[in-house]
This record gives sequence, structure tokens and C-alpha cells, in this order.
Amino acid sequence: MSSPTTISSDKLARLIGTAHMPVLIDVRTDEDFAADPRLIPGAIRRHHADAADWGEKFAGRSAIVVCLRGQKLAQGTAAWLRHVHVEAETLEGGFESWKAAKLPLVPASKLPARDARGRTVWVTRARPKIDRIACPG
Repeated sequence: MSSPTTISSDKLARLIGTAHMPVLIDVRTDEDFAADPRLIPGAIRRHHADAADWGEKFAGRSAIVVCLRGQKLAQGTAAWLRHVHVEAETLEGGFESWKAAKLPLVPASKLPARDARGRTVWVTRARPKIDRIACPG
């Protein structure tokens, strides 16, 4: 059952990759993550017990917290984040619900390492061109 502090998998799926995408914070336990080391696209991993240390980094932003089933860990972390002025919701049904809906998941091993500020490096070339010869039609 939906509540004002949850978001469904289908609604989140429509936000991924848009300018309105909230920060996705995966707080699954290390054991749960080891059992399925994939992430929802755009998600970052944080330990729920350390929310007091990293929570204020997201102040003034919106976030969606994901745990295995969308219950205790996600709800507790989201409550703490709201305490530090983060507009925090939880993913209804958690990671398991997302996976059951067969929505995209990214193997964590395929993601580039983040620097101390949580950033990754993207490499591209200036003024990329489209090769029309390879396109049908």
C-alpha cells in the first residue's frame, strides 16, 4: 500500500535519466548486496548506520532510499534524511520489487570507481559525429 513517503517502481523507472531524478541511495546490507551485487541505474551505496555522517550532504535535495524489501532499513534511513532536510522517500517493495518488475539493473563491478567526492570520470570526444553510412535507410 502506497504512502506519502514511498514511490512505486514504475514511477521511479520513469524518472531515471531525467533532470528530475532524485538521488538514489542503496542501503542494503553487505550480505544482501553480496547476494545480488547489482544496482538500480544511478544508485549509490551507503551504509544505513552511517546516515548521520553522510545525510547532510544531500540536504535540500530529494532522495529515494532503497533496501532489500523497502521496510526497516530504507524507512529508518529516509526518516533520518528528512530530519536533516532531505526530501526522502523509499522505494515501495525495495530492490526485490524492482527486480521482480524486470526493470534495469547494473552490475556494480561494471561501474567506474568513484573519487573521494563521489564522482566518476566520463570520457568522450569533442564534437562527436554520427556515422550515417552505418545507419539503415
